[in-house]
Amino acid sequence: MFGKTPNAIVGVDLGNHSLKTVRLQRRGNALTLTRVSLVPSHYDPQNHTPPTEHELAALVRSALSTVRASGADVHFVVNSLGGTIRYVDLPRMPLDDLRSALKFNSATHLRQNLENYTFDIGALDEEAAGAFAPASRKGAPAGGKTKALVVGLPNTEAILYYHAARRAGVRPRSLQLAPIALINGLAASDPELFRGDSIALLDMGLLSTSLTILDHGKPHLTRAVPFGGKHLTEYLAQGSSADYARAERAKTQGETDLAQALAQAGANLIHEIRSSINFFEKNTEQAISRVLVAGASARSETLIAALADQSGKVCQPWCPSARLALQLPPEQREMFAAHQAAFATALGVALTHLPGARPAAAAASPTPPAVAAQSAVSRAA
Repeated sequence: MFGKTPNAIVGVDLGNHSLKTVRLQRRGNALTLTRVSLVPSHYDPQNHTPPTEHELAALVRSALSTVRASGADVHFVVNSLGGTIRYVDLPRMPLDDLRSALKFNSATHLRQNLENYTFDIGALDEEAAGAFAPASRKGAPAGGKTKALVVGLPNTEAILYYHAARRAGVRPRSLQLAPIALINGLAASDPELFRGDSIALLDMGLLSTSLTILDHGKPHLTRAVPFGGKHLTEYLAQGSSADYARAERAKTQGETDLAQALAQAGANLIHEIRSSINFFEKNTEQAISRVLVAGASARSETLIAALADQSGKVCQPWCPSARLALQLPPEQREMFAAHQAAFATALGVALTHLPGARPAAAAASPTPPAVAAQSAVSRAA
């Protein structure tokens, strides 16, 4: 179904609130966004019922049909509270050996016992890239340790997403965690900013928010806070006379009479973000220049303003689309313009894998630990 040089790359964000899907294609010298899709999920935020494999497959099938995914390589991205991202020192040995070591002895290397996880590993810079070469290769590992990026996902989740994709009629090429997609999206879309500043990347999902701090192109920390758009809406509804539906509209559309309640609802999240930024700045003596906010909740001007006020940083909605040529059908162009920040992770995972999308200036950015979906299932077994 897929050739060695696909004519397009499709990125699918398997969000709890909705599936965001993009289709990227190289046309001449331009990276072109040709199709987008936003498919509401069946997730019921009030009853906490995520979609089943069959329901998720139907959503994926609908999304792929809208973006005309036939002939394209398809890559998936998830924002998982069960996932883990670590920046650690690992022994210099072949990748397969390291994955096996993490699978059977994660506590030694990660200082946490993570049983029944699928792991992938990437070098944090070019100097460390040779540390995980196969033993048969010239210049292969020769003892010692090196800095590495470790990504893990519970086997149950990896298998669910893989089989849902297969049921939808597609063979997924990879499965990536959202913070990694955002890192690579920034590296591809704005290499000068990626390399030139210390940046905070914030991804506000339905159930959780992830924060990654980059120090001149190198990830310093990634953390997940179990507080997302659903909790903002619930706090807003409980703290005012608004019902859930109106609170959701107020969150994204900025109803002025609920602006103060919205800022108060996000106070706990803002406190966690400010604490992480303060920790980084105190320990590195580097100042965060700005906070880039992705996710559906980034549409809330009130929330962005509250975050900027409480953190003392420039905060702005963000999507890695600045250098893309847009050739979208009129109705999709309008929808994309209204929801750009929600498409950040889908674009990030697509840019990770589109040949030539990542500029030379970003070549030393983290090797994207996009766990090959088939391998993930076989390693999970």
